[in-house]
Parts: sequence; structure tokens; C-alpha cells
Amino acid sequence: VVALFAWMFFGIAWWMSLLCVALSFFIAIVASRATGETDVTPTGALAKITQIVFGAVAPGSVTTNLMTASMGSGVAIHAADLLTDLKSGYLLGARPRQQFLAQFFGVMAGSVCVVWAFQLLVPNYTVLGDTIPAPAAIAWKSVAEVLSQGLDRLPKSARVLVAVGASLGVIMVLIERALPASARKYMPTATGLGLAFTLPFSNAQSMFLGAVIALALENKYTAEKSEKWVIPVSSGIIAGESLTEIAVKMLENFHLLAH
Repeated sequence: VVALFAWMFFGIAWWMSLLCVALSFFIAIVASRATGETDVTPTGALAKITQIVFGAVAPGSVTTNLMTASMGSGVAIHAADLLTDLKSGYLLGARPRQQFLAQFFGVMAGSVCVVWAFQLLVPNYTVLGDTIPAPAAIAWKSVAEVLSQGLDRLPKSARVLVAVGASLGVIMVLIERALPASARKYMPTATGLGLAFTLPFSNAQSMFLGAVIALALENKYTAEKSEKWVIPVSSGIIAGESLTEIAVKMLENFHLLAH
């Protein structure tokens, strides 16, 4: 189905779509591990893997590069979200079948709401990166434009650093698994180190400060009491910030339309 739709709507060869689906399986594993360790799904960074692959497979096609990256990152983020949903449902005593039905109907309702909200916030693509910050979309576009003429367009230093980063990621995971269980907690994870290179500094700093505060509360109170308050309060802050930002953007758009 994915290959058919990619060919019908974007003109991507069926075998390229199938290759992307196969690649997405491994990307989903990495995304799930990252989400389990850090509660952050690096979809943008994982999409770059797909973009590099298709920069070599289909040089010269910006559409193929962007849409295969979108397919791969979509699989990654939904796989990771499904894990967190199942975990939340397990803690609340929900059955997997109940969660599946809830998600099934949620997808249909969410599709309508998300499309409407996106059209309201983004009347045309020119506002992305200007009035509507979209760092991930701008990064995808830039990478696609560079790779549209092949991997040779990448600076040599970038190609070397890609190889070095991939090698370090593999080596760190192997070292972590070789260490005894008592020593593993002192080994920094490749996922955490990689996120520090991909996230904006303000996000990484906020995550670090939040972790320090949570650690201090755990040391002062019992683990059960700290967990009871830290997770709900942190989730509320994140959700409240997101909803407030959306509300502000909508009010700004209504103000512009009124004038």
C-alpha cells in the first residue's frame, strides 16, 4: 500500500518505496531504543539516514529524497509512540485490544483535526521557517537539495564525520554490553550522546536541569513519592507549553486575517 501510494502521488519507483519500507524497520528499532532510554525520539536525525541512502540511490530527485525520509521518520515516530502508549495503558490497567480500538478511532478523528489545524496555522509553505519555526523541515529541505546531486556534494569532512559517528555508536553499544551489570551505569549511552549533537542546546540544557531536579527529589524523598509527582508535573509543563504555543500562533493568525 505504501509503495502504491508513493508511486501514485509522488512518482517514486515501487522498488524504492519497498526499499524504504525495509529500511524503516531498522530505523524503528533505533527510534524505540532511543525513546526507551531518553524519552526522546530523534526522528529528524533518523530521517537523515534515509536521505543519505536515497541521495545515493536516486541522485537528482528532491521529491524522492524528501518523501522517503518522511516515510521512514513516520514509521519511527509511530513505533516509538506505540511503545509509550502501551506502557501507559499497562500502568492504567488497559487491555491491548482496548488500546488498539482507541487508537484506531483516534487516528480517524485526529486526521481531520490535525489537517484542519495545520491549514489554519500554515496557510502556505512560505511561512515555514519565517513566522512558523520549522527547523526539522528546513533541515530536511536543505539536505535534500544538497543530496539531489549525489553524495559527492557533501563536504569531505561531513562524510568522514558520518563514518566516525556511526562507528562510535556501534563501539559504545558493544562496550556497554561487554561490561558487567554493575559497571554499565557509568558508561554513557550512545543514544544520549547522539541526542546532544542533534538537539538545540536550549532543549539539552532543559533536559539536564530537569534530570538534576528529579534526582535531587529522589534523594530527598522516597522513590515512590518522587515518581508520583515528578512525572505528572513534568508532563503537565510540556503539554501546557505546547498548547499555549499553538493558541498564541492561532491568535496571531486571526489577528493578521482581521487586519
